[in-house]
Amino acid sequence: MDLAKKPKPSGVCNLCNAPTDRREALNQRCSLVVNGRRCSGTIKSAVNALWDECESCHATGKVGTQECTECKGFGWKIYA
Repeated sequence: MDLAKKPKPSGVCNLCNAPTDRREALNQRCSLVVNGRRCSGTIKSAVNALWDECESCHATGKVGTQECTECKGFGWKIYA
């Protein structure tokens, strides 16, 4: 089974770096729950952000038949 690489995420939280593909989430509060509390960051455009291909899944978002846990299924990680 040859999986195609996923496109890079369109948005990322400015506080927790959580990626998102939902364009309607841009400029909205992040919905990720961290330590039992909702993140207070804002989703910003990541079109010009630098992304690294996930080493575990090679940008496919899957390891075998399971969702990749390293990149949470996005296939990409923000360059840090």
